[in-house]
Amino acid sequence: MKRKLVSSLVAVSSLSIGFVGMFSGVSSALQNPTVLTEETNVGVTFINNFNPVDSQSVSTQMATNALSYEPLIQYDSLKANVWYPWLATSETISPTGTVVTFTMNPKATWSNGQPLTAQHVANEFNELSSNATTNVFGIPTLARPATASGSKVTLTFSTPQFANVQALGGVLIFPVAADNIKGVAPSQYVTNGTQYMTASQVLGNGPYLPTRYDTQLITYTYNPNWHITPKPYVSAVNIPSYVANSGATTALAAHQLDWAGNDIPQAQKVFINSDPKHNHFYYPAGSTVTLWFNVSKGAPNGQTSCLGDPAFRNAISQAINRNELSRIGETGYEQPATSASGMTPTQSAYMGIYRNSYNLNGWSKQQVTTYLTAHGYALSNGYFQVSSATAQAATGLPAGTRCHFVIQDPASYTDYAEDASLISQELQDVGIDVGYTINNTGIWSANIYSRSFDAVVHWGAGGSNPYTQFENWLDDSPTTGGSTDYGQYQNAAAQSYLVQLAGLAPGTPAFQSVVNNLSAIMATDVPVAPILYGADWDAYTTSRFVGWVTPQDQYAYPGPGTNAVALIVTRLTKA
Repeated sequence: MKRKLVSSLVAVSSLSIGFVGMFSGVSSALQNPTVLTEETNVGVTFINNFNPVDSQSVSTQMATNALSYEPLIQYDSLKANVWYPWLATSETISPTGTVVTFTMNPKATWSNGQPLTAQHVANEFNELSSNATTNVFGIPTLARPATASGSKVTLTFSTPQFANVQALGGVLIFPVAADNIKGVAPSQYVTNGTQYMTASQVLGNGPYLPTRYDTQLITYTYNPNWHITPKPYVSAVNIPSYVANSGATTALAAHQLDWAGNDIPQAQKVFINSDPKHNHFYYPAGSTVTLWFNVSKGAPNGQTSCLGDPAFRNAISQAINRNELSRIGETGYEQPATSASGMTPTQSAYMGIYRNSYNLNGWSKQQVTTYLTAHGYALSNGYFQVSSATAQAATGLPAGTRCHFVIQDPASYTDYAEDASLISQELQDVGIDVGYTINNTGIWSANIYSRSFDAVVHWGAGGSNPYTQFENWLDDSPTTGGSTDYGQYQNAAAQSYLVQLAGLAPGTPAFQSVVNNLSAIMATDVPVAPILYGADWDAYTTSRFVGWVTPQDQYAYPGPGTNAVALIVTRLTKA
């Protein structure tokens, strides 16, 4: 998905703290056999903000929220219908699909020792339903307020939610103002998406709490009021700051890191061969990486991008050499996307006629020219511009406008930076004027959330259920409760199909029929261009800990960047 560097793009990688002997915090952790050191993201500026619903908080960007705030149910995204009780012991759905009930685990407590009750969970869902800034989970609006009775939480929706049970069970639970927990300060309640919450203000319910923060190292230590699992062997989790993935790669090879969420170019040579007995990586295809378009005229180049026209977006998608992106940009660790539906190999049973719908080497210049000319564009000085009334109507731009936009991605995600460079060159070669720019991770992330981009290379939602993928790309928050819609794509039919899909059982003929309709929208309207099957970057060493997710034991979504991080860490034992 992300977080891989190539040395040609990041000359500053020598500044990374991951090089051997450069950071005493890492060295001291290695002297303690029960402290795990992991890296989830690079290029992030550490700030003392641990708000779980703030896209710019360090805990969100480093994917550590789930060490402190747990989901109700742990679902295994690599295996359909595999789940584990967590803060809740069960999740049930009514025959109509409109009522979802959770039974709380009596062992669930807040980190101050107070019980975590069904009413607390009901309060959070009511907050998510009424306060869009907290609903980062894509939860649809409740038909009526959530209720609690004894250990049970009841959620009622206006439409069926059969395809949405994993998303509901995967919501991270955090304290909200309505909880009124004894001894808790107002600043410890999560109230909105821009609230600044320091490490000391975290009132969690997970196995680890942030107890040390500085600009180079964050430490999470064991929460003695965690009772869902037996006391874990891992007593603390260290998260060092890395400027670039090259530093993380060096640290992995030197066993300064136990676990990392980044792709390593030539992993066999630079990582595995340095200690083949202990060093491993596991990169299953967990989501679909896309070129995500901002179709709004409010985008930085919205007055020239031509991205408002589905035909123009389709020409871009068809012109991309996906084999080249896989071979060069991803050094072979991410395979080219073969389906215009956007679905992953895990979802291949649902692909239908879109199973192998791409020429993986991309259209030729002649094919692009024939297609775009037929849709109202003309070449001028080597680049396509809006020409006929057809293209003017589709783009909303005047005749003579040269179609130009920019792809932006972080320097620290250099597979993505390399992919953006390759795509730009490929499109330039066929007459589509596309530039690319690289920036730091924080700016890129902020630009995505503020819709300040023309196009980005970005990972997808993944999972075993196509609904999860489609909702991520096609959602419209007021209709589906989605939290993305980064590209500001609007399609009433897509919203209707998403609502229908959420109410159908996966695998049924009716479910497949709606999947086919959504696949057709993906293929013809091209709100995003699927380009690669994104790997779940998971590099780890067994020199100090064992119990990792492996191809033979796929008990959870691998890698340190998911809601399963606490599930994995609590299963690790002494090597």
